[in-house]
Amino acid sequence: RFTVSKFEHPDNNYTLQVKQLIEEVHPKDDRHESVYGDAKRYFAEVYAQQSAIEELQKQLTRAEQQKKGQVKAELLRKQIKELSAAHEDLRHHRVERLHSVALKVIALCEGESFEDTQMLSSKFLGTLMLITRGPERNFASLHQRLKPLYKAVLALRLVDKVQDMDVQGNRYLRHVKDSLLRFKGDHRNYKKWQEEVAIPIISCALLQDIGLQSSEALRILHGDDNKLDEFRVLDEPTRKQLLKINFTQTLEYLKNGLGLPRYIGNDKAERDRFVQRHTALNVFMQTLMKDTYLSKNGVGELIKIPQIYTSIVLSTKPDFSKKNLPKGYVFIEQLAKKGALNAELAKAFVQIVGYFPLGFGVTYIPRNEKGVDREQYECAIVTRLNPPHPAEPVGRPVTRNLSYISSGSDEVIKKSSNLFFPANRKKLMRIGRERLMEIMGQLSGNFSPEAVDDLIPCCWEPADYFSFKKNQNLWNKVR
Repeated sequence: RFTVSKFEHPDNNYTLQVKQLIEEVHPKDDRHESVYGDAKRYFAEVYAQQSAIEELQKQLTRAEQQKKGQVKAELLRKQIKELSAAHEDLRHHRVERLHSVALKVIALCEGESFEDTQMLSSKFLGTLMLITRGPERNFASLHQRLKPLYKAVLALRLVDKVQDMDVQGNRYLRHVKDSLLRFKGDHRNYKKWQEEVAIPIISCALLQDIGLQSSEALRILHGDDNKLDEFRVLDEPTRKQLLKINFTQTLEYLKNGLGLPRYIGNDKAERDRFVQRHTALNVFMQTLMKDTYLSKNGVGELIKIPQIYTSIVLSTKPDFSKKNLPKGYVFIEQLAKKGALNAELAKAFVQIVGYFPLGFGVTYIPRNEKGVDREQYECAIVTRLNPPHPAEPVGRPVTRNLSYISSGSDEVIKKSSNLFFPANRKKLMRIGRERLMEIMGQLSGNFSPEAVDDLIPCCWEPADYFSFKKNQNLWNKVR
């Protein structure tokens, strides 16, 4: 059992930063300023602002045609100018917030080398998974809030895999191919990667479902009286209608709700280059976003594959169970076999995540010095991307001789030891019910002897363990 002292902050600095970033993207209270809050306000207010400007324009045209209308026309011109400036200011704020969030994502998951970057990304994704207890209380709304960031970091790591692929036939994938050059110590390459690859990829991943914040979509999700459960299973026609709304409104937001960032300076040539560069980047983002829905250029799959996986490991469905998390990769493999996903990208993605998601609680049979199975099991947490074999996760053991520990080093959990696989659970069945009950009693404060099915658990729930500050340092810098 884990209890936190009332004098101790329950989270370490890194976990606090991740939780703060979740609030900046998709907060619990949508009155807080955030990426999602900006979009919701845009859809609720901006159309009205545009209509107001259009109405003033009509009045101005009429006033200009009247002999005595010049004073009124001047007043209307001033009102239009002020409204348009306020309108443009809000747009710039939205762009700046999105860029600021993207830079924070990069700061938390990028290192100075490829290895460091994989470790920091593992830490980020693992932390997101470890702050959800799974199917309890309002888990669906928490998962909904975690998804954009989870997907964004997975998309970045998938982009790094494009380096190993033949992308000659795809100009958009060629655009991201050189992303690993940023580790060569050349600052120019790093800035180019950050501006032309990372920020567009993160932004599109964060905004992929932003159209669901539009009034039309919210009406379907919550009902006219705001009493419907947004996570209910929708019938097919409603689901298709919602997908269509999400697609059109997301693109509308990308195009008109965001657009070009603010240029600061007064050099005309520099300004022209700035506008040209950011116009090209916006076209790339719009192509990327369209392609996540239409799959015509092959570039959208950099976000679509992480999105499909994230919708399984952070599912909002009522039947969600953490026991099913290791099946997330199966769906990716099946879609690739059917030709619905690029087979090479799908394979690269499964190599990155393996079968067991980061933050997953693994139970396994430890071995003694002679390599013989011991008559007990221990608990570990999956802590690394890119396992040597997809079925053999790299994890941090968090128990030793059935007692919780808060330090240690990563190990590969062999398939022949992992209790997720039924053959290994049978091995422990031989050691007798009494001994198993003794083990469970030591590891779980709320264990009841009736829970026979869970005597040999195929996994465990590590959220309580992780909620204790001293247990949050599961990741060590690569030496």
